[in-house]
Amino acid sequence: MNKRLTPIILSGIFAVAAMVSTCTVQRVAGPGTGSETTNGIAATIRYQDGTPVANASVKMRPSNYLSDTSALPVARSASIIDTITDSLGRFVIPNVDSGDYAIEVLDKNRSEGTVFRGSALKNQLTDWGVTFLNPVGVISGSVNIAQLPDSATVFVQVFGLDRVERINRETGNFAIGNIAEGNYSIRVLPSRATYLPQTVDNVVVSANRTTTVDTVNLTAISAWYNSKKVYLNTTPSGADVAVDIYRFPVLLRLTKDNFDFLTARSDGEDIRFIKTDNTALPFQIERWDAVNGLAEIWISVDTVFGNNTTQYFTMLWGNPDAASAENSGAVFDTGMGFQGVWHMSDVDGVSCTDATDNHYDGTLYAMSAASSASGAIGGARRFDGATNYIVMSNTADSKLNFPQNGRYTVSAWVNTEVMDLDYHCIVTKSNQQYGLQLNNQNMWQFFEFENKQGWASTDAPASVNTWKYVVGVRSGAKQYIYVDGALADSVITLTSDPSIRYTSDNVCIGKRASETNRWWKGMIDEVRICSWSSSINWIKLCYMNQKPNDALVTFK
Repeated sequence: MNKRLTPIILSGIFAVAAMVSTCTVQRVAGPGTGSETTNGIAATIRYQDGTPVANASVKMRPSNYLSDTSALPVARSASIIDTITDSLGRFVIPNVDSGDYAIEVLDKNRSEGTVFRGSALKNQLTDWGVTFLNPVGVISGSVNIAQLPDSATVFVQVFGLDRVERINRETGNFAIGNIAEGNYSIRVLPSRATYLPQTVDNVVVSANRTTTVDTVNLTAISAWYNSKKVYLNTTPSGADVAVDIYRFPVLLRLTKDNFDFLTARSDGEDIRFIKTDNTALPFQIERWDAVNGLAEIWISVDTVFGNNTTQYFTMLWGNPDAASAENSGAVFDTGMGFQGVWHMSDVDGVSCTDATDNHYDGTLYAMSAASSASGAIGGARRFDGATNYIVMSNTADSKLNFPQNGRYTVSAWVNTEVMDLDYHCIVTKSNQQYGLQLNNQNMWQFFEFENKQGWASTDAPASVNTWKYVVGVRSGAKQYIYVDGALADSVITLTSDPSIRYTSDNVCIGKRASETNRWWKGMIDEVRICSWSSSINWIKLCYMNQKPNDALVTFK
């Protein structure tokens, strides 16, 4: 198992294994949708022989939930529910707050269970259909307790489940039983606040097996000599977002004016970020330039509170023995819908790295290190309008294929050098699927190709020689285009074409996929393709945080 200081808080969009459904299974619209209430969550549970599972325990918890170590009773709420299945194996949980959840179903008498993970949707029932129980497994491991005082207690928690175990103080060992098949993250929590909690992710549990994690070593906070509080301002004086936004990648820019690079390691490997309870936050360093005093870091914050000026997390640095703990896959988590994220900041001239664990890395054509440019966020890529482009290999048949009238978001920071009444592509997945471009009317354009009907396009006025944040959102039959964090238009114009929808091209940046035209001339930065329909508040927070005069992050 891979152990690191940064946690993965499980959430997002993914199918339930071994699921047979006779009804429609709803899918997730995406994070950042605020605090609305849904109609509920339901499922039907059966044994492997098909008989209903009656009176089984059903526990719903937020995906980032951690069981209280005090052993006090859990308080019920709209997001924390305990119930049981009925005689037909059915359960329905009504009036659930919107958000990401884990729902654990256990039959302890037969040592069988299952876990659902996903999001509650606004104004509709999320029905997971028929799901079958499988034998449970065990998570075991050990903690190096040699450096802890004898009076200290160490707990082990499972994200999203109502589980907490004390380690054996004599051996340092622990075991958590009755865990359904799946992929988990666990947290090792010392009772002494002077030590950092450690998180182990990618703990894969199989039926009738014990999964043993590597020995967990605890680290004292005092090992880091420097710290600074990073505040998030979402009030009208800051980012001006009134609702809570979940699992948000906050951009932190460091300069010589707000950070002394001489007090950290030259490569930034001693950097850490922790919440107020000392839980580590996942992060990725996009750039660390100690010589010029510049850095861009992405930090995954589980909740950015709306209309708030008091929220903060702490940056730690100055530990000469610390190894790198950054993990881009935990920040841009495919489980919650980040399917392709390209910072465009590679400086080697031959690569364009995908920050997600999908590893849809790009191959550069007719580009070199000289094509690197100063971007909206760190480095960017400059395209010459005639020969430069990037192809994301292995994306033809991939998670970047979305159905017609599906739910997805495509975004990029762009700076065009020409407006010449011709088409110039930013990012596309074939002329007959979807893409972002500058069209022949000097308009930003987001399009989806409808099978045997034509191009459904939504447009917004474009600007030349300036950085713009352009976002296209498809939400079922609806379509939106946003510019600089604001909705620009939602009108769909259909350009008729009887062609069949084509989905077998790789994603391409800088020209039309699989065609030698519509070249981009200018710069492109921070391209993202996500499998959810981003909300207006999510998009606005991205812009307010990522624009040059960041309105979200402050230092105090």
